[in-house]
Amino acid sequence: MFGKRNIIFLIFTFGSTWILWWLLAYLTYQEIIVLQDYLGFTLLIMGGSAPTIGAYVAVAFTKKKGGFKEFNNRVFKLKVHYKYYLYAFLVPILIGVFSLLIGYFKNAEIFIHHSINSLFIVLSAFIIAIIMGGVEEFGWRGILQAELTKKYNFFISNIVIGILWAVWHLPLFYILGTGHFENVFLIFLLSCIGYSSFLTFLYAKTESIFLCVIFHAMINVAAVVGLSIPLREIFSYFWLSIIMIFIGSFLLFNIDKQKKDRS
Repeated sequence: MFGKRNIIFLIFTFGSTWILWWLLAYLTYQEIIVLQDYLGFTLLIMGGSAPTIGAYVAVAFTKKKGGFKEFNNRVFKLKVHYKYYLYAFLVPILIGVFSLLIGYFKNAEIFIHHSINSLFIVLSAFIIAIIMGGVEEFGWRGILQAELTKKYNFFISNIVIGILWAVWHLPLFYILGTGHFENVFLIFLLSCIGYSSFLTFLYAKTESIFLCVIFHAMINVAAVVGLSIPLREIFSYFWLSIIMIFIGSFLLFNIDKQKKDRS
C-alpha cells in the first residue's frame, strides 16, 4: 500500500511525534511538569512539527519521485481559482456552525456556558493555527495523499489518511491539559475521516498544499473562536462526523467517477 516515500514519511512522523508526546503524557500524568511549562509546551510543539519536517525528510530520500523544487511548487501554489480560496476559508466555518446547530437541537442548554469569542482574535488565532496545525498538511497532503492516489482512488486514500491522521493524535488523549484529554478517541477518528475528506477533495482539485494549510488552520480557528461544538459533546460530534463523512465521500466519489470517465 505504501511506497518508499510514504514509508519514510510515516516512520519519521510517528516515530518523532510519539516519542515526544508519549513522554509528555507520562510527565504530565506523574505531575512532574504541566503542559503550560516551557518544557511541556516545547515537547508539544516539537511533536506537532513532525509531519512538516517529515515531508522534507521523505523528499530528501526520494528525489527521483520529485525533488525540493517540485515539492515547494506545490507548497506555494497560489494560482488557483478563487472559489477554492472561498472553500478553504469558509467550509471549516460552515462545518463549525452546523455542528453548533446539531448541538442546539440535541440540548439547547449547552449554550448556556458556550461563548463565541470576539472576531478580533481571528487573525492572531489564524496565524497560530497555521504554525500549530496547518503546516501538517505538508505531510498529509503533500506526501501521503500525493503518493496514495497514484495507486488508489480518492475515497480509499482518504480513509487511510483519515485513520492515520487520527492515530497520530492518539497521545494527546493522555496528555493532561490538552483539549483531547480523556475524550472519546473513536469519535475523534470519525471526525478526522470526515474533515480529511474535504481536504482530500481540495487537494485533488488544486494540488495546492498552501490551500490545504489554510483549510486545516481554519478548522482550528473555528474551534478557538467558539464556532464549533466541543469534542466532549459526544452525540453531536458523532453525528457531525457521520454527516461530514457522507458529504465528503460523495464529493470524492464524484471526482473518482470523473477520473475514471477520462481514462
